[in-house]
Amino acid sequence: MSNEKSNRPELIIDNERYDWDEETITGKQIRVLASLPDDVQIFHKVPGHPDEEVKDDTVVDLTKQKGPDRFSTQAVGSQAG
Repeated sequence: MSNEKSNRPELIIDNERYDWDEETITGKQIRVLASLPDDVQIFHKVPGHPDEEVKDDTVVDLTKQKGPDRFSTQAVGSQAG
């Protein structure tokens, strides 16, 4: 019984789980993966730090945190809650 799950980074985008095959992901790839429209901002939730905005050309290293990397979205111009 192989445990291939440990080799695949997990992403949580707006509370939905996604599998990803690479150690990094760009904002554009997140947008495509989760079918996000261009008019929403993506934020990377980093424990102990303010959420970091992820632009289309931002590269996120998915190997830095234990557990799944979490992302949230919000409409452009709205205040984070």
